[in-house]
Amino acid sequence: MNLPLVSFIIPYYNAGATIQETIDSIFNQSYSNFDIWLINDGSTDPFSIEKLKDFEGNEQIHILHQENAGPSVARNVAIEKTNADYILPMDADNTIIETSLNQFIEFAKKNPEFDAYHGDLIYFGQKKDYFKRDEYNDLKSILISQIDTCALIRKSVFEKGLFYDVYLSKLGLEDWEFWINFHNKGLKSKYVSTALFNMRVEFSSRTYQVANKNLDAIKDYVFIKHIRYLSENYNTLFYQKKQLLETPDYRIGKFILKPYRFLKRLLN
Repeated sequence: MNLPLVSFIIPYYNAGATIQETIDSIFNQSYSNFDIWLINDGSTDPFSIEKLKDFEGNEQIHILHQENAGPSVARNVAIEKTNADYILPMDADNTIIETSLNQFIEFAKKNPEFDAYHGDLIYFGQKKDYFKRDEYNDLKSILISQIDTCALIRKSVFEKGLFYDVYLSKLGLEDWEFWINFHNKGLKSKYVSTALFNMRVEFSSRTYQVANKNLDAIKDYVFIKHIRYLSENYNTLFYQKKQLLETPDYRIGKFILKPYRFLKRLLN
């Protein structure tokens, strides 16, 4: 039986300390038909540059080099080069769970009407937890990122011209904007109730040190870029709230809570 080819797309910037664990997890998984695209995004750390030599000569690993431009640019470059059936973006410090890709591929075969498949994640490192996701919700998407970078995406999505936003490549949260853009273009994702990968949490990471500090600028850019999408969802939220306020259940609840709120005001 021919298995679809999956390309793991991994931007690599000074990640010599973690990349071996990431690569090992990919080779230790139960799914066999894959290749790996490592994009050296202008690494400056001598150890990290030297570490790349460990992967040279492996036919399943393609190593690209570029001047530092951020993960959006790195991913886009590799995605355009691969002939895979599916794209699976990963960070250079995360790991894939042994049997998860097999499960996702089987699910995708049985549910071909979807363009991408995402699941839960497991935190490790400075935070340990199981983080359960849910189906994508347009109304939540403007407020929070609902799908992680690591998801199984059909290559046809990118052949239609959808890529990672290069403006956010160094600011961060390019994955948040990607999924807004993805659904805004009428593409469909499906939640699979299982964890696909392990996400390393380090408070020195790009998310904490870069994206969080640029949060206002990122939001301004995303909101302006998707102003129509934002306004349509805002109108839906507004009228849903309006309808809620007019329901008998809400009015009864408000009446029941009135004495409690009066006492709370007095105590404050």
